[in-house]
Amino acid sequence: MLAKKYTRIAFGLLYLLLAVYFIKEAMGNGDFKVFLEAAKMLRNGENPYNKWIFVSEGNYCLYYYSPLWATLLIPFSYLPNFVPNLLWLTLNFLLLLRCFRLMGNYLNLQELSQKKVFWIQFLCVVMTVRFLLYNFGMIQMTVFLLWGILEGLDLIRKGRFGLGGLLIAFVINVKILPIVILPYLLYRAYYKGFLSSLFFLMVLLLLPSIYLGWSVNYILLQDWWMVINPSNPEHTIETDLGVHSLTALIPNLLTETDGKLDLKRNLFNLDEYWALSISNAIRFSLVAFTIYFLSSLPFKKAKNAFYDFRAIAYIILLIPLIFPHQLKYAFTLILPACFYLLHFVFSQYANRNQAIGKFRWVAILVFMGIGFVLMTLTTDGVIGRELSNITQHYKTITWGALFLIGALILVKPNLQISEDNE
Repeated sequence: MLAKKYTRIAFGLLYLLLAVYFIKEAMGNGDFKVFLEAAKMLRNGENPYNKWIFVSEGNYCLYYYSPLWATLLIPFSYLPNFVPNLLWLTLNFLLLLRCFRLMGNYLNLQELSQKKVFWIQFLCVVMTVRFLLYNFGMIQMTVFLLWGILEGLDLIRKGRFGLGGLLIAFVINVKILPIVILPYLLYRAYYKGFLSSLFFLMVLLLLPSIYLGWSVNYILLQDWWMVINPSNPEHTIETDLGVHSLTALIPNLLTETDGKLDLKRNLFNLDEYWALSISNAIRFSLVAFTIYFLSSLPFKKAKNAFYDFRAIAYIILLIPLIFPHQLKYAFTLILPACFYLLHFVFSQYANRNQAIGKFRWVAILVFMGIGFVLMTLTTDGVIGRELSNITQHYKTITWGALFLIGALILVKPNLQISEDNE
């Protein structure tokens, strides 16, 4: 009884600290200001694309999101920025909690002790804390996108194809990244969910026309595509410190490029054509490797929820790797992969030698540990800004994500042994 009392007090203090933190961040100028400024432009009859939007002193950003997203934010653009900022931060925290519930639905957490569940969730936050804090600090929306994917898939799995398809379509419309879920739906034979998503995607693209007019919305859609087109020159070889993905890693290893730091990082001196060709081939190979994680022939459901979640975790992890112009907050999408791996570690610890053998067990922990060091412990809050800049120059975050893929390969769903059988 006393333990429960102290637990309630601890959580009360935690929520108080989070409230103070969110209020502090809401008083600043994160990326949500860019969304609100784009909404203001729309309400004033201006085109928000290809215009540098002031965020803070020396910091300007382009608007990369859909016309619908800016249109929906128009009512909030009349309020002081602090109000929508705080509302968005609070909503994202609640959605993050919901993500843990949705992920747990795949992995039968009820079979584990409460202590193990706590440590799985806690260490999952620890492994992704750098990216979560960057999301909240920038008032970004990756948590919202992750929730939309997981919630939409959960609805479709439960047969609620209309609502699930609408939600998947909405997060794709807001930011194109979740489009990778559409091939998954088709491969897993969720035909109604796939068709529903496509239908609502078309509807949502046209929906702003009701407010903006057909011609204006058409122009905005064209300009939006021009901004996000992955074939744009600025998206083929990315050299900035803050950008992390395969397009920021591979070409810089294959050809000489100019970065912010005067440190050599190319291992070869290929011409740009071959550097880009090899980079695109590697990206395509990782996409094709999804078939390995799907572990079934096309147009068939997964063998069980463990197989399904492992494939989903891999597909979501691919997003910040294969798409260009991905900043640190995009790697919040490693969360499902971390959750799957940590669930395996805690649920199978007592069976580790029986299930997989000592060598594979050690390899899994090593891959996870290296991924954690390269992705999370390279933050400036741990090693200082100068060393952190060097790690960003060499794209250790991207390397860390690749090590997580290695761990996912080793942790096969058929290695799961129920605690009941221990």
